[in-house]
Amino acid sequence: MRIDIAEITELLQQTPLFARLQLQDLETLANLFQMQVIQDGEYIFIEGDSADAMYLLGDGRIRLEQVTTDGPVVIACLARGDIFGEEALLYDDPRYYQAISEGVCYVFRLNVEDFFAVNQAIPSVEDRLEVLIRSRRLSTQVSLPWLQSDEFIQVITRRHPAILWFKLLKVLLIGLVVLLFSALLQWRWLPQRPYGWIMLGITIPAVILWLIWTYFDWRNDYFIMTNKRVAWIEKVAFLYESRKEAPLSTIMSVGIERSRIGSIFDFSDVVVLTYVGTIRLPTLGQADSIANLIEAFWHRSKTSSRREEALAMSRKLHEKLDLPWRADEDTQPVDKHAADQKPAAELKEPGFLAWLFADFIRLRYEQDGAITYRKHWFLLVKKIFLPIVLQILLLALLIARIGGRFTFLPMTTMIIIILITMFIIFVWMIYHFADWRNDIFKISMDQIIDIDRKPLGKIRRRAAPLENVLSIEYERLGIWGYLFNFGTVYITVGNTKLTFDHVYKPSEVQQDIFYRMGERLENIRQYEIESERERVSEWIASYHRKTKRR
Repeated sequence: MRIDIAEITELLQQTPLFARLQLQDLETLANLFQMQVIQDGEYIFIEGDSADAMYLLGDGRIRLEQVTTDGPVVIACLARGDIFGEEALLYDDPRYYQAISEGVCYVFRLNVEDFFAVNQAIPSVEDRLEVLIRSRRLSTQVSLPWLQSDEFIQVITRRHPAILWFKLLKVLLIGLVVLLFSALLQWRWLPQRPYGWIMLGITIPAVILWLIWTYFDWRNDYFIMTNKRVAWIEKVAFLYESRKEAPLSTIMSVGIERSRIGSIFDFSDVVVLTYVGTIRLPTLGQADSIANLIEAFWHRSKTSSRREEALAMSRKLHEKLDLPWRADEDTQPVDKHAADQKPAAELKEPGFLAWLFADFIRLRYEQDGAITYRKHWFLLVKKIFLPIVLQILLLALLIARIGGRFTFLPMTTMIIIILITMFIIFVWMIYHFADWRNDIFKISMDQIIDIDRKPLGKIRRRAAPLENVLSIEYERLGIWGYLFNFGTVYITVGNTKLTFDHVYKPSEVQQDIFYRMGERLENIRQYEIESERERVSEWIASYHRKTKRR
């Protein structure tokens, strides 16, 4: 079949990998592609095949799968202008996933040898290509249950490795200072006492655990761009989880900020300005390529949105005019697994212990689209400090009595009294924990909710629509608030004020509310657009029916 070079050139301009190339370079590349027609259900390549070419999807849909012990797992569903098999252009490793056609597809094949022939003339492509290759592989290694069924990762990366080395070096320096102090304490200052050995025995495991925790803390921070949004995910193990995101359609500009240290180690902050706020993607390597890819995917999403808007209007007119709508005209993907998903009402309710210790001491987490915050754990420590001290004193008293001290009471009587008292104090501690855990603040998709609940007691729930929020302020009070970074967020709604008290990182809570406000207002705007589309299509259909009567 004859290949139209102008058509391939136009397609390459819409492909983020090549979008910033000059027209002359695009035409050179276009001449290297070979067209193939793939039938429905046909494999373009399978896992384990040698990687000898990259493919560009011209028309149709391609599904990428990775074979696991539980069966094939879909890692992406591609549409016009998407590339796959791109790892072949830089590495000769065997394929680690497979590509299957969904319906008849037209793909353009670029052989590795042909790419090498022009690679030197377009060096900027290699950096972006490396980002996409790493992203594809990393996307198969992470689990992101919050992604929608028709949403797939385009770019994913972590902070620059230099940030990890800085943090590890800091831990090692602190450990080295403590070890040096322990050695001096044991061999010079108090050689007759075992204090130095005790400190060494505590310091070495603590430093090792700290190093491991630092590594996993670095691994848990991701920048992600999907076919629908950009997001920055930050996790502190067992304590905190934050996700800042914005739809691609809300992006206004993409920029880069680089510090002097960043210039030395080649990392920068990528700043994405959106209608609903600013998302800062800190300390990323290859930031220029990532920023270019974000911008390219953003521009492509705008083109796709215009096509979808025209398609939606056409569908609405067909509906109003009672005309048949061909299924192949609809480009919206169908979720084939929707029938296998259980409705929320059928999900099993957790038991008491599962409820009590779920998300044990996490201060922020997301579930079913709602962000939940708790008061800082410092407030919990203040409440249970006295019970803990009493438990320690009672335990010491019990040990002393077993050791032959305090013989004025019979041993059995005293042990029973101490154990009963310790149990009562333990219940007291559980009460404080449940009380701390029950005071939660939520930001749902359309509301701000403040819930105060006493164990086995009263419940107070206050809520306000996001679109009615007038202002958001926060403050950190006292030395403990500044030391542990917690404070109170004040949300003004009409004549009332809601407060999120003693929350961790109040500035980020404020940003979360701003982001959700922006999303809510965008949803309202989309609803108004749909209503306007309904009215316009009804007018056109009414006019059409009247003209037919004449």
